[in-house]
Amino acid sequence: MGPQDIKDQFGHKVDFLADDRVIFDISGNKYRLIARVVFRYRAVQIKFIGPHAEYDRINPETVQ
Repeated sequence: MGPQDIKDQFGHKVDFLADDRVIFDISGNKYRLIARVVFRYRAVQIKFIGPHAEYDRINPETVQ
């Protein structure tokens, strides 16, 4: 499994960042989920989930 599998599954509702981070648009872009997906270890860490307005106030590359 790799990034292309995620893109194939979620299409335009997903973006990729550095540090293995993936941003998912949820519920018509009302919410955002940022996850760190480490394919090598098959591990997922949720870094942020919240409304789009709150997402606009954070840095998606560094949020913990």
